[in-house]
Amino acid sequence: MKGKFIILTMIIFSMMIFAETIGEFYASKFDVDKMINSEKVNIKIFGYIKKYFETGYSGYLRSANQLRVKYDNSLNIEEKKIFDIMSSLTPQTTIEPIKKLKEIEMKYPNSLIIKILLLEFNYKQWLITGDPKLAKEILNEFQYIEKIMGDTPLTVFYKANFLYKSNLYGDKETSYKIIKDGVLKFPDNKKIVESFLTISSQMEKDKEDEQIFDEISKSYVKNPEVKENILLLISKHFFEINDKNFAKQIIIDKIMPNTRNSKILFLSYELLGDYTDTNVQKMNYYKKALNYNSENARVLSKWALAMLEVDREKYKSLARIALNKAITINPNMSEDAMKALRDLRNEIKIEVLINYILPITLFVGGSISIMVYYEKRKKKKEKYMLLDSNNDEDGEKDE
Repeated sequence: MKGKFIILTMIIFSMMIFAETIGEFYASKFDVDKMINSEKVNIKIFGYIKKYFETGYSGYLRSANQLRVKYDNSLNIEEKKIFDIMSSLTPQTTIEPIKKLKEIEMKYPNSLIIKILLLEFNYKQWLITGDPKLAKEILNEFQYIEKIMGDTPLTVFYKANFLYKSNLYGDKETSYKIIKDGVLKFPDNKKIVESFLTISSQMEKDKEDEQIFDEISKSYVKNPEVKENILLLISKHFFEINDKNFAKQIIIDKIMPNTRNSKILFLSYELLGDYTDTNVQKMNYYKKALNYNSENARVLSKWALAMLEVDREKYKSLARIALNKAITINPNMSEDAMKALRDLRNEIKIEVLINYILPITLFVGGSISIMVYYEKRKKKKEKYMLLDSNNDEDGEKDE
């Protein structure tokens, strides 16, 4: 009797652990860290494998494989096959997992997690190739997942981004509506929040829905793990609405101390230069930006214009060099930069004319004049001498 009780308890415990499928949990949470922290072992294993794919850190794959060995008897055949496929892949691959997932889809045609994984890998491959066949498959996978789960963070994320980026099926306004509704419905989902902040900034909807953007962005900034490029978008927004202190604080306190990414540091210093109050500060920030990318024509132009505003006489030579370099890199400079370069080139022509060509011309002209004068004088003298000589000869003959 005691043995039967233990077996029954184990069965109930197993049912509790594995009651929710991996697909349902992943679609509804769309958060790998929540999967790793789940008490359900199959979900935890999947979370570790997904984390490995996101970060490339093999320690997550090791943790997943250790749990697979320990709880092998508790995993069903479908889960084992999925874990076998995913653990055999490298994070950068897309074609091989699509091929293998389609093979097991034939055996499990109603598997939600297989449909989700196919959606994700098809989406990654579509971003690379833009293949319209893949786009059609992605739309079909949306429909299947939504039919089962309705709106979830996963479907909102992929649908909004797909419609935003697709040339064939794209609809940016619909994309924005989906992601805006999604962030209001799932404000704690990091991927939804990041997509909303990105799409709204790029479509310049951050001013149109300023209250929503401000609330979401201020909440996002407080998170311990944030993306630097998203922080830059947020900082730019607050600079534009004249909340300069908060915008600068994001860059100084959140971005710069926590990154070695030269592109991010370059853009950070450029942004500080764009919205600082004095031309001296602009000049210094643009110079710091150029330390991370000295071949950027846009910032070379801004740096040159700032120098000319600070002290034209002192910096005009350096500004001219910067603008000449900028126009060589990118001929399509701003009108202000083009005008400044034309003026500087004209100035140098005048300076060369006054300081070099004119003095040389005067010297050469003067030298020639002097030579001509002395040559004439010499000839005149010789003529007089010749006349005197002739007169002397005539006098001797008379005697």
